[in-house]
Amino acid sequence: MNAPDHVALCYADDTELLGVGVPFLTDGLDRGDAVLLAIDPPRAELVLAAVDRPEKVTVISTDLQYVRPAIAIKSYRELFARLVDGGAGAIRLLGEIPDPTPAWDVWSRYEATVNRAYDQFPLISMCAYDTRTTPAAVLADVTKTHTLLARPGTTQPNAAYIHPLTFLAARLPAPPYPVQHQPPAVALTNPTPSAARTAVTSRAQAVLRPDDLDDLVVSVSEVVSNALTHGTAPITLTLWTTPAAVVVTVQDNGPGPNNPFAGLIPTPTPTGGGYGLWIAHQLCHHVALTQTPTTFTIRLTMGDPLA
Repeated sequence: MNAPDHVALCYADDTELLGVGVPFLTDGLDRGDAVLLAIDPPRAELVLAAVDRPEKVTVISTDLQYVRPAIAIKSYRELFARLVDGGAGAIRLLGEIPDPTPAWDVWSRYEATVNRAYDQFPLISMCAYDTRTTPAAVLADVTKTHTLLARPGTTQPNAAYIHPLTFLAARLPAPPYPVQHQPPAVALTNPTPSAARTAVTSRAQAVLRPDDLDDLVVSVSEVVSNALTHGTAPITLTLWTTPAAVVVTVQDNGPGPNNPFAGLIPTPTPTGGGYGLWIAHQLCHHVALTQTPTTFTIRLTMGDPLA
């Protein structure tokens, strides 16, 4: 199928949000679409107050929906599938990511990836960004990742749109955290998944809550297993801790995955594998991928290393 209609609404005030968002939702209601609203509660109340038949609009909690990009994609795909199975001929979504700026490197990947992730669904998605609080660099990426631009009274094709494969190939690696300039607490070469799990548990249990620790241990184990199976030795695991976070990198000398959507869309193999990086994106607070001509590095973060 073709890419879904992916509309960017960069609004300057609530009047502009209502002026574009309300007609967008109303048109969907008039057409009998499944209409979804996923913006922060105060603005959701404004929108619903201005929409005729607000009871027909399904409101989605942004705190639950936009925890992490991979979770958002998985949740939306499941929701869209249920709606289509239930008879929806079209789906219309007005959404806004709550404060994506601190992790924009991964949320920009999300915005590019949804052009592929939702292509099996009859979806028109409008993504709202408040220009008063969104940095210019983020807004520049927003225009590159959306096929359409919304303005009061009109929605137009976006001449600045860049194909997702091109956009993702040009992404710069995430800068290192300050703690990564310090000697690591752990540095292992060619660890087994078991050795990796033991090292992470012993160093991270004093920093992380038990559930976060479990999620990080699983993620590191999956990533090390992937490196052993698909990467090129030597494989190095490096771990740093701060009072509020644990940062782990796993590096090998291979080219990394050739799928630019890796981690955000699962890629199952005939043998039942292919989920390791996707699992890590589900569980960790932040995942960064860095490819160079000679190495591939995955950085897993649990907690806030900048706190």
